[in-house]
Amino acid sequence: MPDAHHLLGLQPGASRAQIKRAFRQLAMQWHPDRNPAPDAVEHFKALRRAHDALLEALLEDTDADVETAATAAAERAQQRATERGADRWETLEISFEEAFAGGARAICVRSPLPCAHCNGSGTEEVSVSQVCALCHGSGRLRTAQGLVHCDACDGRGYTRTRACRACGGSGEQVGERWLEVTLPPGLVDDDTLRLAGEGEPHADPSHPRGDLRLRVRLSPHRIFRREGRNLVVQRPVSALRMLVGGSLRIPHPAGMRSVTLDAGLAHCRQLRVEGAGFPARAGRTAGDLIVEFIPMLPEALDARVRTLIEQLDNELGASAERHLPELARWEADWLTD
Repeated sequence: MPDAHHLLGLQPGASRAQIKRAFRQLAMQWHPDRNPAPDAVEHFKALRRAHDALLEALLEDTDADVETAATAAAERAQQRATERGADRWETLEISFEEAFAGGARAICVRSPLPCAHCNGSGTEEVSVSQVCALCHGSGRLRTAQGLVHCDACDGRGYTRTRACRACGGSGEQVGERWLEVTLPPGLVDDDTLRLAGEGEPHADPSHPRGDLRLRVRLSPHRIFRREGRNLVVQRPVSALRMLVGGSLRIPHPAGMRSVTLDAGLAHCRQLRVEGAGFPARAGRTAGDLIVEFIPMLPEALDARVRTLIEQLDNELGASAERHLPELARWEADWLTD
């Protein structure tokens, strides 16, 4: 098939690997997403037809052994299964408040686009000819086989182009698109969100793009932390309040809450509120709210507070066997005349 070989720049008898490699190189150059030329789409389709035709011819060659035919069939089956472009993965960082309430978030997606300054060529014309930097004006290059034609300047020794200053010669610039993402309540670390059709383009423009997949990360919080789907918060409490108990206000990503602290000893303890943790999502039940109470002793006592504490201590000491049993036992053992 001379036309197909010529289109892909191949010699007759090219192997499967050579055909696929030549197509990949030309596809990068002629893909419509990278090449703004009016005939880019049609030329790309012609390259695809040439690629498929040459592979078909190899498959139908009666001299091909069974292993080669089976390999080619497997490759073609895999190619047919890949009906869309590759998925793109990015990380989306959200706050604890967003994880609980859900909502919408605008995200910026950056993708390479053909350079608007050089139309994707990577070069720009200059007003004054410049000596070729590769052959230094000779038009030839010295190699182990002798002098060869300099392709950089086409043997002229000078050039009228240089690397595009806008893209640095890459032929690409980064384009930005803003998308709105819906955040369902109950997201936690490593959950994923999918935006269909916002991933990488397929090599064949007639096939759909891949998907954009967002891997969720919760931003660190000053007082909240996550344990599975449980929400944990530390709550400083007066040691006196821990002794007598009462109602306490607790901060929560979904709004302030009130909990009842039972009277008890003034040491670190927990309170669990079932179902008040991360909301249920995707078949997973809601977590719990775990409040860790941290006892705090008074500081910077003034005369009035010091007097009140002394009165309380005297009152407790009068019936120490009941209120301070360990203290009463110690004093009885070691302070008896």
